[in-house]
Amino acid sequence: MAEVRKWDSRFSWSGEIPATFPGLNPVALNRVLNFATGQYQDAINGARVWEYVSDASAGTYWGAWPGPMGDAMIVNGTNAAAEQGRVTLENFAGLWPSSGRLLVGLWAKQQYAQAFNPLLDTRATDPFVYLSTARTSGRPRQQLYSDTGALLLDAYEADPFALSTDYKFTGMLVDLDAKTSQVFTVSRPAHESWVGPVRSFTGTPNVGSSAGLDVFSLRHAGYYESGWFDEVLVAHPSASFSVTAFAEELARGTWAAGQAEAVADVLDVTDGRVAAGGSAVLETGVAPMAWSYQPSGSSAPAGATALLSSDGGSTWTSYDPLALPASFDGLMRWSVPMSAGGLFSGVTLTLPTSPAPELSPIGAAELSQGERQALPLDFTITGPRIWEIDGGGLVFGSVTDNLLTLSAGFEVGSGPVTVALVDEYGRRAVQSFTVTVEARSWGPPAPPEYPNAPLILHDDDGPQEVIADPLTAIITKEVNGEEALDFTIPANHKHAHLIENERVIEAAGDSWWVRKVTKERTGQQVRLEVYAEARFYELATAGQVDGREWKQVVAGTVMTAALAGTGWTVDVASVSTRRTYETENMNPLDLLRTVQEVHGGDLVFDNKNRRVSLVQQSGRDNGVAFFHERGLTESKRVADSTGLVTRIRPRNADGLGIEAANGGVPYVEDFSYTAEVKEAVYNYKAGTSPLTMLDLAKAILAGRCRPKYSYEVTVSDLSSVTGAELDRFEVGDRVTVSDPEVGIEAVAQRIVKLEYNLVRPWKSALTLSAKLRETGSTSEAEDSTILDTGSQVPVFDLVPFNLLKNGRFDNGLGHWARNGVDVVPSKIGTGDYAARFTGSGERWIEQTVQPDNRDAFGFSMEVEANGPAGWVPDLLVEAVIEYEDGETETIELKF
Repeated sequence: MAEVRKWDSRFSWSGEIPATFPGLNPVALNRVLNFATGQYQDAINGARVWEYVSDASAGTYWGAWPGPMGDAMIVNGTNAAAEQGRVTLENFAGLWPSSGRLLVGLWAKQQYAQAFNPLLDTRATDPFVYLSTARTSGRPRQQLYSDTGALLLDAYEADPFALSTDYKFTGMLVDLDAKTSQVFTVSRPAHESWVGPVRSFTGTPNVGSSAGLDVFSLRHAGYYESGWFDEVLVAHPSASFSVTAFAEELARGTWAAGQAEAVADVLDVTDGRVAAGGSAVLETGVAPMAWSYQPSGSSAPAGATALLSSDGGSTWTSYDPLALPASFDGLMRWSVPMSAGGLFSGVTLTLPTSPAPELSPIGAAELSQGERQALPLDFTITGPRIWEIDGGGLVFGSVTDNLLTLSAGFEVGSGPVTVALVDEYGRRAVQSFTVTVEARSWGPPAPPEYPNAPLILHDDDGPQEVIADPLTAIITKEVNGEEALDFTIPANHKHAHLIENERVIEAAGDSWWVRKVTKERTGQQVRLEVYAEARFYELATAGQVDGREWKQVVAGTVMTAALAGTGWTVDVASVSTRRTYETENMNPLDLLRTVQEVHGGDLVFDNKNRRVSLVQQSGRDNGVAFFHERGLTESKRVADSTGLVTRIRPRNADGLGIEAANGGVPYVEDFSYTAEVKEAVYNYKAGTSPLTMLDLAKAILAGRCRPKYSYEVTVSDLSSVTGAELDRFEVGDRVTVSDPEVGIEAVAQRIVKLEYNLVRPWKSALTLSAKLRETGSTSEAEDSTILDTGSQVPVFDLVPFNLLKNGRFDNGLGHWARNGVDVVPSKIGTGDYAARFTGSGERWIEQTVQPDNRDAFGFSMEVEANGPAGWVPDLLVEAVIEYEDGETETIELKF
């Protein structure tokens, strides 16, 4: 990996000379800064000044003037011969080196005012070095003097930028030890440098000169230049200094505009960084760059644009820093937007030395819940590799060798899976494909053979004895409720001594744990009354599941957490509802019950294999029927209005009602069954929002504004006679019951509670459709006035209660303001309709909703684009929040 840091010096930011340039060792530098009464502070030693002086009594035209590197200085602006102005740096100890090398130079925009046009001079007092240009040819002239005033070197150079009327840097490098001198120039408009031949001289230069340095003046001979200058430099370069490299960097810096007139007052340029005092765009200098493989990363600031040229800067192409071309050889520079407080110190490019990784397309995959599937991958990569797999919440993935293994959890649906192959340079080869996870199919097992089922006593090794003659034996089962076995035997039964607490009893193909044994006399007979529970009750004492917040989870995820470490596993979780809620510390069985309450469906326990399922609805519909005088011995129909209400007034523990979400009305009502006002208060937990309470109250009122009808029947199990499986039934099944005289019509009803009499199958009791209310009970009396959700979780956290109204567009565009939008049938989301945006320009929908008092909100939507291939529309969700004090906050979510 090659990391290249460029555009990291003052040259690259403004074209100014960095005092930190390798080996330069500057001793004086006039940047034309901090002007005061004709004096400019030196950039190397602020105690020294460069001072404007006029050698004539005539009027003068001089001062600071905007230039490409901040202010430049104009001297002799109207008539050089008459004004005779100059800028002078007084001599100081160390100005001129006694050995080694000396570099003098400056940026100048000359007018070639006289026959000889001095740039830098020491000849007026104690000659040492002199640099000028000729008027007619514009060629630079270098001179070097001895301490006696003898001329050691006098040479004109064939500068290709001679007679330039734009800014040009002219420099002179003297090697006192090697007795050589060399002129170099840089043209700002041409962005090019030129280094002249090395000239030799004999004799000893006047290194002990007491002269200062004059700019634009050869005053002892009466010659002055007219024009602008900037960046006047005196340096003592070290042996490591390269004049060619310096000249090239000068030329590359001519592209920089960090101190141009438009931004000079906004950007502060130092040798270490560029700091922005406001909004501005920094245009950098160029750097020659070449790569054979696409750069894998860039430290460019956000919003920066890379500019590349393959023709020496004649034309430029803009690139995103993260999408540079695969190969390149040419010049590169940057356009960097900056805002107040922003800093810039350069850009690092990572240039790989091998091809980018490649990953072939991956075909769609279909899995069932809990299934694992291996897909072969076709890829190429050099060096170490990293795999990144985003299963979108549907699946989890891992890669071993060339196999991608997908593991489905309990989420169902279709969605994209993204696989990225990343190399050591951070380059990514990405492929996305569609994965569909289907709910694992669940079929109810065959109903148990209940009639006259024996009771099998188990010991640690398995079945031990059989009780075939209990006095009574009843199995009770409820949908999402209890499962128990109650039986009695004579106390002197030959196996009575084997019945002990926590012993296993098998009955009707299921396992039960003895929990309670009661010995009781009834008349002349002493009996053992035994109560046993289904095996899944062991989950109630299987430790504690710590409370936590579940966000947008499906039921199977929480069930898996509930059963961790219990020896039980999740079999099928086909209920696909997503919910967000919070649970307290509870045992695994309580948590499973909570999952069922929140997500819906039926819990089904496989006690023999220790598995739990949550299915849409348990039971079968095999056509089992009971009629008066055919299997139906007793029947009861109850029309129950003890809990009937026509008005519900919701409120939470904070005292907040639904007025804010219900047009100022604090209640909802429904008089479709009776005109009598029957009011109930619905209490919610603290923090429940008005919109959530309104939605829940409407749902509750719909089920309570008319009587509830329940049925309880005693039936005879015909399978005890026929032995046919077709005649068997189990809790959760749908059966047909008909007794017109009682008011039970011949319609299918669901068995929600079963009390099966193993000894007398003809006296088995069924509760259909719903549990009967126990009229007159204390709990029921309270329930008729104060309702409760029955859930152990805060109901305001349930996801179905959307703050947005008509979020699935079932009512067209009701509640939505819009532009360029219509509603069409669609199956891409959860509903039957979708909002369609068509045409060009901005299209939008918006809705104002009531505030909620939670500290976090979520937004989700499903989008399908049907434009040209590869086209993705610009999507923006903007939430404007208005606080109680009138302040607003705008949050943008980009997709």
